[in-house]
Amino acid sequence: PERTISFSAEGKILAKPDIAKIVISVITQGTKAETVQEENNKKMTEAIAFIKEQGIVSEDIQTSSYNLTPQYDYDWCRRENPLISYSCPPKIVGYELNQSISTKIRDFDKINTIIGGLTEKGVNRISNVSFEIDEPEAYKNEARIQALNKIEERAKVLSEKTNLRLGKIVNIIEGQPIYPAFSLDVKAMSGAMEEGREMEAPIEIGTKEVVINLNVTYEIK
Repeated sequence: PERTISFSAEGKILAKPDIAKIVISVITQGTKAETVQEENNKKMTEAIAFIKEQGIVSEDIQTSSYNLTPQYDYDWCRRENPLISYSCPPKIVGYELNQSISTKIRDFDKINTIIGGLTEKGVNRISNVSFEIDEPEAYKNEARIQALNKIEERAKVLSEKTNLRLGKIVNIIEGQPIYPAFSLDVKAMSGAMEEGREMEAPIEIGTKEVVINLNVTYEIK
């Protein structure tokens, strides 16, 4: 059509998260790579077994990283000869293995039990803890309908006040939905884990805003 007019509106639905996602890591250091791997793998195996004991299925557990890196000493030659002023060539003195898995927790009543119990299994880092909506499409559809209703109302008012005759919809553009992050106090948990003590995680599930932005173009008759 030669003449068109566009309207934009936002649809916003508040939804309760239904899953918690966490990333747990076991970090092990040592002089021999084989020993580091053996110790790290043992701790992670125990951690995974503990998670499964809490009712988490295998489909909700996934290895996210496995990094074995050497640790270097850049000062070894200076210690042997104090007269040396240049940098020492790097010398491997040990290894660090950082193994992480991500898991979904669907029963929020078990979050404290899982996080507290993991520290006893050798887990020394918990990160990226967030609450999410596992299947957001139904909420997105509600937001679409809400945005479209707003646009239809605006189009109706404009048509009545200006005598413009609006025809059929010729184009619809949808913006990206927005999901704000809700997290646990990871810093507080990490501090407690370093001290080797179990703690009650400060959980605030809250709600999420599922947002859809629509731009609808009408034909002008």
